[in-house]
Amino acid sequence: MVRASSSLFMKVLIFFFLLTVSCEKESGLAGKYASANDMTQKTTVANLELMADGRGAWSIEEDSVSFNWEVRKGKIWLHTKSGGVIVGTITGDTLTVNLPGMGVHRFNKVKE
Repeated sequence: MVRASSSLFMKVLIFFFLLTVSCEKESGLAGKYASANDMTQKTTVANLELMADGRGAWSIEEDSVSFNWEVRKGKIWLHTKSGGVIVGTITGDTLTVNLPGMGVHRFNKVKE
């Protein structure tokens, strides 16, 4: 009986370890990002904020949407409250996401 529960404990421990590693937040990504108009690169179109605890917010003018985020296999995954997922690429301090109906947005990290 002790051996069976020990084996189960090890399996559960390995599962949680793998889950933690595969869904790890990268604190280096936390911060504020801005997307500029692709034509002029001067006018801010959208803002993105990634918090270290995995929460985030996307704001455009007066509208804001909250989401959760994580990094998987070198890509950023934005999980919307409605259950959708937007996957973007990470290149240094730039996040690139392709939004259905809105096109590609490149968010550059804002130096504070």
